[in-house]
Amino acid sequence: MLPLKVASLARMVIPNLVILALLWGVLQDSAGRLDYFRTMGFTTSTSYYPFFYITSAVNGSTNIPGTLTLDWTQVLVAVLVILDAGFVWRQLRRKPPATSEQAVPSAA
Repeated sequence: MLPLKVASLARMVIPNLVILALLWGVLQDSAGRLDYFRTMGFTTSTSYYPFFYITSAVNGSTNIPGTLTLDWTQVLVAVLVILDAGFVWRQLRRKPPATSEQAVPSAA
């Protein structure tokens, strides 16, 4: 019974680890971009929308308008939630294995 539980747990943990690693990379990239703007003397502002964002930068009279960009952070979090919810739902729907009761011979 243990190998089935381990395999089941691995089906949840491995995709979570992959998505969390991707999420970490996306957050590091976003932080690096904002730090780059700051080192160049720009002030940034970000407007968030469902699954999208716009980051603008201003330095005196220089204005870099932002463009609508897919927010991978929100996308990856949504995928993580959907995968985990699906896993939990499947686990809750699974019927426990039927226990087989051995028939006791009657002494008739």
